[in-house]
Amino acid sequence: MYFGGHELVFENNKYIIRKKTRKIVEDKQVKAEITILNKIESLIQRGEQLVENDRYSVESYRSKCESWMGEVNILNERYLKKHPLHNSIHTTYFHRKTNSSSIVDMLGLLSALVVYTEYWGISTLNNEVERIQVKSIEELLNIDIQRSNEVLEGKVDENKARIIYTEITARYDSIIPDFGQGLYSYFEEQHFYDPELSFDALKHNLIVLAQKMILFLAEKNDRTRNVHQEVNIVKGNKVFIVHGHDEVAKIEMARILEKAGFEAIILHEQADVGLTIIEKIEKYTDVAFAVVLYTECDMGRVKEDDINKERYRARQNVVFEHGYLIGKLGRKHVAAFVKGDVETPGDISGVVYTKMDEAGAWKQALAKNMIAAELDVDIAKMII
Repeated sequence: MYFGGHELVFENNKYIIRKKTRKIVEDKQVKAEITILNKIESLIQRGEQLVENDRYSVESYRSKCESWMGEVNILNERYLKKHPLHNSIHTTYFHRKTNSSSIVDMLGLLSALVVYTEYWGISTLNNEVERIQVKSIEELLNIDIQRSNEVLEGKVDENKARIIYTEITARYDSIIPDFGQGLYSYFEEQHFYDPELSFDALKHNLIVLAQKMILFLAEKNDRTRNVHQEVNIVKGNKVFIVHGHDEVAKIEMARILEKAGFEAIILHEQADVGLTIIEKIEKYTDVAFAVVLYTECDMGRVKEDDINKERYRARQNVVFEHGYLIGKLGRKHVAAFVKGDVETPGDISGVVYTKMDEAGAWKQALAKNMIAAELDVDIAKMII
């Protein structure tokens, strides 16, 4: 029973009246935080509309942008001075007139604000308290990994791709360590991503960034598990093969696996059943192991280099699916093989690439990797 800021409770076989203050203070704090988070969500929605209606030449539009940035700055200075992103928001606002991507950069920071759940007390409250519906960092990462894949598959036009790219670089730059390293046209001393980079360089960068998002997500999930718990995969005899245009390498790998008693899963041979590419990958990668074939399918180089410096590269889908499988299965359950003189990604720490030599020594390496992943492998069947 509550009355006049007090509560009536039964303790030690008698009723006593005591002051009730803590719950009231907590409720006020919760309501204040919900109000702030709702304001941030509103700012994100309005900011996204400004980006979609990109008309910088119109004076009224520029005025709306300035007003929006001003509201973000006021919120930051009034409520977020102790937040880890306060300085980043302040810097983005301060350079808004010299940085053409400042609105998109700020949107990324606002999105990051709402996923720092440990900062907000709301995440620790009981179910009776009204909670704001915000996306977790895991949800945002999964969404942005899929958006990156859509860009690489050519499903969005270049303008939309650039918006996605800028949102991703702004959103995770302060969350994922060294997120900007290894990118084309990245100026470390200025700490921003060049908005004028070529579309080919942008796609290369998205491959690198997607790998880092996948690895960050995998490591974050690992930290929430028991340190002795294995990655949750469906055990069995299925092995997923990631490949490019080299049919010989694909068929040879499948034949070796099948000879050793494993079922080779090749994506384009599986039923579509109305699924998109990424949905098919999700569906058919519940496997015990995966092999990734880096073959001479594409050509590439740094945009400043002479065309004669072009090197063979694997297909973009191969690099993307490699990172995805590391995130889903764990590095121990994925083996990468290189056929020919292929440039391999340099930013996946700890990944070993095995040369598919003509003598067939790679078969023994495959067997050893699968045994290390605790699979029952008959080495004789695999290498003979």
